[in-house]
Amino acid sequence: MVGVSTKSLYGVAAMHALHNSPRNKLMQIKEIAAMTHISHGYLEQILSNLKKHGFIISVRGANGGYKLAKDASTIIVLDIVEALEGELFSVSQNVGASVVLDSFWKDIQEKVRAVFNVKLSELDSAYATYFYEI
Repeated sequence: MVGVSTKSLYGVAAMHALHNSPRNKLMQIKEIAAMTHISHGYLEQILSNLKKHGFIISVRGANGGYKLAKDASTIIVLDIVEALEGELFSVSQNVGASVVLDSFWKDIQEKVRAVFNVKLSELDSAYATYFYEI
């Protein structure tokens, strides 16, 4: 089954919260945890990984916190997910299948990757109308 782990769901949620912080201000981990309903300990692990991959920066101290390392228009959700999980949908070569099945799996791989090919800055505008239509 193809799925996205809670690590990825939470990672995208944390990045979204940082993107929506006023004027890209530093956010403390407790603020992010409260906004996203992610446990403090798990959020620390996720933020550490996102920092290691260059998505966020952290500042120590009483007035410290986290913020995006680059503009949200340059961050792709697929990149966040793959930084946390590895390749999102990988098709193993030489699975003993026919050319038709190989093409089928590669087509699915491209479609799954296309779904996650959304800029962080576009999430609100891309999906806000969807929620108002429900």
